Amino acid sequence: MKKIKSIASVAMLAAGLGFSGQAAYAADISFMSFSYAEEAAKPSVEALLKGFEAQTKLTVEPLGYAWGDMQKNIFLRSRSKTLPSVAQLSERWLPSFANVAGLVDLNEVYGKDKLAAIFAPDALAMGQIGSKQYALPLISGSIGLIANKAVLEKAGVTKTPTTIEEFRSALVAVRDKVPNSVPYTMATKNNGSILLDFMIWTWTFGGEIIDEQGKVKIGNGDAGKQALGFMVSLMKDRLAAPEIDRPDARRLVAQGASAFFFDAPQARTHLRSFSGQGPAFDANVLPLSTPVAVAGKEPASIQWGHLLVQFSADGKAKADAPASQFITYLTSDDAQSKFPLEQSALPVTKSARANPKVTGDAFLTAWAKAAGNPRRNEVGIWPNAAELTQIIGEEAQGALLGQKSVDDAIQAMHKRLETSMANVNKQN
Repeated sequence: MKKIKSIASVAMLAAGLGFSGQAAYAADISFMSFSYAEEAAKPSVEALLKGFEAQTKLTVEPLGYAWGDMQKNIFLRSRSKTLPSVAQLSERWLPSFANVAGLVDLNEVYGKDKLAAIFAPDALAMGQIGSKQYALPLISGSIGLIANKAVLEKAGVTKTPTTIEEFRSALVAVRDKVPNSVPYTMATKNNGSILLDFMIWTWTFGGEIIDEQGKVKIGNGDAGKQALGFMVSLMKDRLAAPEIDRPDARRLVAQGASAFFFDAPQARTHLRSFSGQGPAFDANVLPLSTPVAVAGKEPASIQWGHLLVQFSADGKAKADAPASQFITYLTSDDAQSKFPLEQSALPVTKSARANPKVTGDAFLTAWAKAAGNPRRNEVGIWPNAAELTQIIGEEAQGALLGQKSVDDAIQAMHKRLETSMANVNKQN
C-alpha cells in the first residue's frame, strides 16, 4: 500500500486500542499462521512481527500450526470462543469459514473502493464470497509443475516435456538412471494435497470435478477415469510412490531424489532451505507448464494464494483496532516488497507488483509464463469444501493403493460428491 495512505492512515490513529470481544491474550494481537510453523518461512514471519511491533508499539503473539492442522484448529477455537485476532488461510479454505461466528467483512473495515484501488484484482478476488470481502490476500501465485534440472540432466533428459507421453518418458528415464529416486513426487497422502494433483490431471484430460453450478461431473464421460488411471499407472510403474505429501516432495526434490512435483512458487524458498544450498539451488529450479494430453490445449494450473482473515466477537472491527493495523501492515508496501519475494511468491498490491524487485525476478517471470491462465479451485469454492476434499482424497487414494479399481473409485467419488453437494444446492 502506498505509504499506507488509504488504510493505514486511519489505522495508525489509535495504536493503543485493544482488540475488543476476544479472549484475553498477553499480547495485543494473536496471529495464527502455518508459515510460522514452517522452517523455511518462520524467519520471514518473525521479521514481519518485529517490523510491526517496532512501528506500532503493539505486540503480537504468533500461534504456529502445521498447514494440515490449521482448519481443524480454527474450528476448535471457534467452538471454545478462543479464535485468534488474525489467521492465515490457504485461499481454498475460505468458503469453509464463511459461516464462522466472528469473521469480519473487511469491506466494512477499510472500504470496498479503497481496497479495489490498492490490491491487484486477481489477488483481491481470492478473499471474496459474494459481496463480502472476508479476507485480504497476503501472497499470490498458482499451483504448477516444477522440475529439478540437475536430476533431468543426470537422467539424460534434454527436452522438457510438453505432452503426457513426453512426461512419462522423462519419468522412466529418471527411474532407470537415477538410483533410489521417485521420478514424480505425486501427492499420495493428505487429502488436501491429493486433491490438487488429481484436479490438475482431471483438467488436463478435459474433465471437471464440479461445475460452476454445483453439478458433479467427475463420473460423466471418460476424463475422470483417464486422469485417475494415469495416476494409478504411474504408481504401478514406480514412477510415483506411496506416502508422499507436499513437504516430502520438497525434500526429495531438494535432495536430488525427484525430478517433478506440483507446488506453488513458494516451493523455491523451501527448496533453498531443504537443499542446504540457499539461493545457489535456484539454478536447478525450473517452472514448467503442465504437460497436455492433446497438443495445443491450455496447460492446467490452479489459482493459489495465502489470505488474512480477522475475527472479533461480533464480526465487526474498526480500521484503528490493533488487528486491523496488523493486517494493514502485512499488506503495506514495506511488507509486500519483502515477504512475498522471500517466499518466492507474487505480492498482492498493485504498487508492490510494479516494484523492480518483482518485475526483475527471473523465476517469478518464468513462473507466470509457465502457469498460463490459472483456474479457480473448483472444489474449494463451496462451503462443504472440506468434505468434498476428503471424499476425493479417499477415493483417489483407494485407487492409487490398489484397494479398488479406477472405475469403482470414480463412481464412488461421483456418488459421494453428489450426496455432499445436494444440501448445498438446496440452499442456493
